Amino acid sequence: MRLEARHDATPRLLPLLAVLLGITPLAHDLTPVALWLDRSADVEGSVQLAGPFAAGAAAWAASRDRRRNMGDLLASTSRNPYLRTLARWLVNVGWMAAFYIALCATYLSITAFQATWGGPDLWPAGAGLVALIVCSAAGFALGLVLRTRFAAPLAAVGTLVVILGVRTAAQSDLQAGIGLLSPVYPGFGLGATVFYAPQPDLSMLKMVCDMGLLAIALGVIAWHFRADRPSIRRAVGILLPAGLIVTAAAVGLDATARSDGHGIVVPAFRDAAADRIIPYTPVCTRTPLPVCVHPAYDGGSELTILATTINKIVAPVLGVPGMPVRAEQLPIGAPEGVQGDPPVLPIQPNTIHGTVLGAPEAQWFAADMALSLFTGTHVNPELATPAQRALAVYLLKQARYGGGGVPADPAVSAAAARFAALTPAARDSWLTIHLAALRAGYLAPADVP
Repeated sequence: MRLEARHDATPRLLPLLAVLLGITPLAHDLTPVALWLDRSADVEGSVQLAGPFAAGAAAWAASRDRRRNMGDLLASTSRNPYLRTLARWLVNVGWMAAFYIALCATYLSITAFQATWGGPDLWPAGAGLVALIVCSAAGFALGLVLRTRFAAPLAAVGTLVVILGVRTAAQSDLQAGIGLLSPVYPGFGLGATVFYAPQPDLSMLKMVCDMGLLAIALGVIAWHFRADRPSIRRAVGILLPAGLIVTAAAVGLDATARSDGHGIVVPAFRDAAADRIIPYTPVCTRTPLPVCVHPAYDGGSELTILATTINKIVAPVLGVPGMPVRAEQLPIGAPEGVQGDPPVLPIQPNTIHGTVLGAPEAQWFAADMALSLFTGTHVNPELATPAQRALAVYLLKQARYGGGGVPADPAVSAAAARFAALTPAARDSWLTIHLAALRAGYLAPADVP
């Protein structure tokens, strides 16, 4: 193995891989807000680029003896050819694994200085490491089987196609199917949030599947040397069936997976006791309408941007009985619309990088907040009635958001204009009397003065 370490070409590729990773979203996401869930999934997602590199480097190492016409010389050695070849692969994959571990340590160390809540979860990173090893083993097996100098590029491109192809099978978080098993699919599921303990269900499922694929790849490598020794033939008879059984079991468990408000649920690995909300003390602003967020979102500009946007929208109706006394960030799936006593305006979790919201995001968020003030509890703002949309359009226009995020027909626009023409006292008086009926959906645009 010491000799193999001197001859392996992988270390010469690692600087190029580091440069490529530096221009991917992996590096661009190193700005607050720093969420451990997102950062852990980012590390696993680096396999999309590192996996093809590992496969190509392994295929190149596997075909080295054939390129140098070493077959006859090696056939005369007493060493088990399968074990001798595995030593070469172990050195090759060891370089890639060391690079991945260094990348993980660097990325999570930066996160430790930025994050304001929680701690690292190594399940996605572990799943990514196993996936990287599988890519290397598959590339090595391909390099042995294919007698061509193009084995390395074929292994690299083929690995990338498989990774992305499996991922595209996940049409949505609710219909992910076999796409869950791709390293590119987030290890915590797209519905996971900082409000609940992270669940390792999906990472464990991926690792089971990858262990099966690893056994198949090692079995294919042994099959290449099956004519040399009976012990190698026995290895083929064990590794290939075992790998197929484990992979089939993982696919069967994948069929039982489902998505809920906490992420991906795999019943065989689920710990139901961890589904409870983790206690926390929200961080709030001292604005006319206090805005509160989970402490995990207090590391960047999230709170300032949310508070500024929401207060611009709610300013004309602030203080009207029934209007919220604060806005608070709640978990994904929590009831929408003003709720509670005293009333609270819920905010869905979202991550803002930088110091401003982009125009489309700002328009969508402002429209959602304006509609939520007038729709009933548990009512999706997209299902707002025409009268509710009319008042939302009024709030958006006075806040200089234009009202473009709210569907408006001529009756809605006319009602919004009439309401804007009232004096502030008249608007407050009308809302005080009719707010309950408005939220219940009893009023039409013609009822708006």
